[in-house]
Amino acid sequence: MSQTTPPTSPAIQNLLREVLFSPGNIAGRENCYDRFEPLRKSELNPIMTAQQPWEESGVNWGSVFRSEVDGKFKFFYGAHFPVAQEGAIVIDNAEQGSNHCVMCYAESDDGLNWKRPALDLHFQDQFPGNNIVFEWASYYNDSNSVIEDMAESDPQRRYKMMIFHIDTEDDDLNGNSLFVSPDGLDWTATGTILPSQDASTLWQDKSTGHYYAFLKDRVGSNRSRMLMHSADFENWSEPEWMFIPDHGDHAGTNFYSQSAFPMSGRTLGFLNLYDLTTQTTWVELVESGDNLRWTRMPSRAHLLEPGLPGTYDAGGAYVGLAEPVLVGDDYRFYYYSTPIRHDRSDAEEVAALRPSLSFATFKKNRLVGQQTEANGMFTTLPFVCPGGRLFLNFHSKGDVRVAIQRPGYSKDFEDYALDDCAAVTGDDSHQEIVWKNQTDLESLKGKYIRIKVAGSNLVAYHASFES
Repeated sequence: MSQTTPPTSPAIQNLLREVLFSPGNIAGRENCYDRFEPLRKSELNPIMTAQQPWEESGVNWGSVFRSEVDGKFKFFYGAHFPVAQEGAIVIDNAEQGSNHCVMCYAESDDGLNWKRPALDLHFQDQFPGNNIVFEWASYYNDSNSVIEDMAESDPQRRYKMMIFHIDTEDDDLNGNSLFVSPDGLDWTATGTILPSQDASTLWQDKSTGHYYAFLKDRVGSNRSRMLMHSADFENWSEPEWMFIPDHGDHAGTNFYSQSAFPMSGRTLGFLNLYDLTTQTTWVELVESGDNLRWTRMPSRAHLLEPGLPGTYDAGGAYVGLAEPVLVGDDYRFYYYSTPIRHDRSDAEEVAALRPSLSFATFKKNRLVGQQTEANGMFTTLPFVCPGGRLFLNFHSKGDVRVAIQRPGYSKDFEDYALDDCAAVTGDDSHQEIVWKNQTDLESLKGKYIRIKVAGSNLVAYHASFES
C-alpha cells in the first residue's frame, strides 16, 4: 500500500507564528553561539544504484519528493548512455557529445525501495521495458529539477521541470528550459529558457505558490549562484547574485548547487561548495527571510562531508534533489552521491562504483539554533506578537527561562521578565512557557516584541506561538 501524507497535528493547526533561532534571527548574545546539527548519512546508502543499460553513467541529479496526491515517493533522475553523435564540447572537466542524456522515473512506497516502472515511452526498441520519461537530442542535458505544483489550476501543468540543455543545432535553445506535464511522463516545452549554466535547481514556495530558479554562472572562473523568481512560471525576474566567493573563501571556492525548504518561519537551504584544492564537495546551510536575500552562516559549518576515498560518496554529496521529506520525527534529505572526484582523476580506481541516490537525516525542527556555554542568553530580532501561548523547542540539563522584551534597549514587559518565568528543563520539542501572572501573550498581541532565552548549557532551536 502507498503511504499517505501524515495528517496535520493539532499543534500545527493552531499555529500562529514560529520563530527559528537561526543566526539571521538573532540580535544579541552572551556566552552563546550558533548551533548546527550535522546531517546523518543513512547506513542504507546508497539506496538506488545504476542497474540498467540506459543508466551507464549512473543515477544522476534529479528530484525526490513525496506526492501530495497519492503519497508515493517519486524520483525523476538523469542518466545517459553512449550514442554516435557528430561533434563534442567540453563542459568543466568532461567532454560531452558522445552520450545521449535522458530523464528517468522511479517510485517507491517508503522512499527506500525503488521501482522502475516499464513505461516504454522512449527508446522502447533499444531498451524494452525502460523507465525513460524525457529525451532531447543534444550535446548535454543535466540537472533536471521537477516539482509537483498543487497550487496549479490547470491539470495539464501539474508537474513542472527545469532542465539545462546545450543544443546541437540552435544556440538559442541553450540554457535552462522550462517544461510542464500533467503526470510527469508527457512533457511540453513552455518556450521559456533561463540564462544559466548547469547544476541549477527549481523550487516552489508552497505558502505563496511562487517559483524560484537557483542558477549557476561564474564570477571570473569561480562558479557562483544566481536567483530568478516568478509568480506564474511565465514572467521571470532578471538574474541577481545570491552567492559569490568572498574574503572568507580561498581562490578555489566554487558554489555548485543548492536546495531550499521552509523551517519554522524561515527559508533554509543546503548549498554545495566545490573545492578545487580537493576536487570534492560538501554542504553548508544558508537562510533567507524573504526568499530573495540569502546569507551563508557565519561559521560556514560543514553539515554533510564527502566520504572516505573509495566509497559511494567520496567525490561529494550534491544537493538540489528537492525539499527534505518528513518521515516520522526525522527529515530525509535525498542527495546525489558520487564516488568520483570532480576532475575524474580517480575514475579508474572506483570504476566499479557509479553515482547513486543516497539520503541523510535530521530531526524535525532541530537543524539550527543557539547554544549557551555555562550561563548564557540570546535575544531575537523584533517582530509583531501574534498573541496565544508560547512553546519552546530546546534541551538543557539546567534551568531555562524566557523573557518577553520591548525592542530598542530591550526592557522587559511587565509580568514577562526572566524572574517571572517558571523554569523548565530537560529535552522537549514543545514545552509550554508560562509566567507567574501570565499564561499567554494575548495582552501583547499586535505589539513589537523580542524573545529572550537564558539558561546554562542550553540548546534552543525555535519557539512557536499557538492559539
